[in-house]
Amino acid sequence: MNLKATYTYPTPGFPDAEETVTTRVRTREQDGMTITSVRGLAPLLADRIEAITDEGDRLHTLMQLSGARITISDTERDLGTLVASRDGGRLATTYGGTSDLPTDVVLDLAEQIRTQLNADKASEEAALAAKAAQWDHLPWDMDHPDRDLLDQAVQSGVPVEEIVRIADARCLGSGRGLRRGEEMAIRRLIMERRDALGLATDRQVDYILRLLTARRRSGEGGGFFDGPTDRAGIEQLTRADASTYINSLTGNY
Repeated sequence: MNLKATYTYPTPGFPDAEETVTTRVRTREQDGMTITSVRGLAPLLADRIEAITDEGDRLHTLMQLSGARITISDTERDLGTLVASRDGGRLATTYGGTSDLPTDVVLDLAEQIRTQLNADKASEEAALAAKAAQWDHLPWDMDHPDRDLLDQAVQSGVPVEEIVRIADARCLGSGRGLRRGEEMAIRRLIMERRDALGLATDRQVDYILRLLTARRRSGEGGGFFDGPTDRAGIEQLTRADASTYINSLTGNY
């Protein structure tokens, strides 16, 4: 399922002769819950829409879908009877349904989206774990940090804190923890390599994380730039993309 799909359909001619809908997925933290909102449902239901033979009925269904959204929560919610829901409110939609496209079809779609999002998340976590694990066997020498190994780790996308953790684990395996001077040397070498690659600075990463936290608390969206929301992902942004992300989150268009 393509969660960034588009769907174009003809309109009666006002304001435009056709309209294009794009699926948008956003996840936020709210009151201790993780809530994913999916808007632009038409592309995900294109086959069902195209099967509506009457043009007027098809347009009516599209109009009903145009302002509708699906919400997926990781926690049970009491939503009352104002919206259609399943699984204790974990799946819900504001779509009211038509005779050609009942609400249950959209709730079925919500279940499919949840399954895919969970699978995607598990896959990403497994990939990150595998990427980090490949460095666990390296012969780190903290008294004489191996610049080539650090370069490879940074360029391969291993998060800064994960590199430090691995180095500390190496030292602990030898009977002592990572010394402060050794950690500073590692972080300095990492920063030099990130500079050479043109990756986001620590200041940019920290600022983006603060802005994302503020956005989650206020319930606002992320602006025009759809970027990563965790430190590991943000660290892999280029400085230019990080600046664009900051402009998006601060509303500086």
